Amino acid sequence: MADTTTTEKNAKALPPDAPADQLPPAAGRVEADLPRLPQVIKQLSTDAQTLPQAAEKVPAELVNIPRTVVTARPGELAPVEAYIEAELPITKALPLPDLFYGGGVLVVVVILQAIGLRLLTAHFDKRARSIEQRPAWWSVDLLLGFTVFRMLGLHLASIILWSAAIVYGGIIPDWVMAARFAALSYTTLGSDVELPAEWNLLAPIIAISGMFTFAWTASVLVSIVGQCNQLRGVIREARKSRRKAIGDSSPGVPPET
Repeated sequence: MADTTTTEKNAKALPPDAPADQLPPAAGRVEADLPRLPQVIKQLSTDAQTLPQAAEKVPAELVNIPRTVVTARPGELAPVEAYIEAELPITKALPLPDLFYGGGVLVVVVILQAIGLRLLTAHFDKRARSIEQRPAWWSVDLLLGFTVFRMLGLHLASIILWSAAIVYGGIIPDWVMAARFAALSYTTLGSDVELPAEWNLLAPIIAISGMFTFAWTASVLVSIVGQCNQLRGVIREARKSRRKAIGDSSPGVPPET
């Protein structure tokens, strides 16, 4: 009983906001925390009211992330660039913002191309099997034309992706100029638009992505043209077999030689 009374007296003697190491254990500490309970409840209520407002601001803040990151990157990387250039003078020709930002977008463009070509070849194989069951000349030509048109759409999507990266990165704010710069660089024709010094290698990186995707598309197109020629051979043989069957079934008509 003496120990319990002493603990209660110590708990009452300490203020409500006393440090944790001065509070008595067990029941005495619980009694010391009770006066702060209304303040905690009030703070939780305030936080619950401000949480929806903070959640509403999240989408707008996420939209500004690419522009903020790309705009601040050259300044943040300046000390790193200065150190690397001091140690390796040849790296003056390789600005870091170009390599990091442009290389990242290049990887996204190649992944987009891979997904598009996989879907394209899957659709072509499915249509080719249906043409083998119902052969027709016009169906092969139509399938080839539609496939080439889808390849064009893939390259236009890559140009749009580069344009968005340029605009949201704050490199070229105008969409028309950014799309023109991206298209001319992507097709390796070259653009007359001058970028800031820290983005001088962006145009060559866009051109490299174009060479990757064009070479990939060309290889797929060669394979598709070969499959179309095989389909035409199947149609040719099917026509010969049909004509022979009609000639054999007709009386008095000599068979074809």
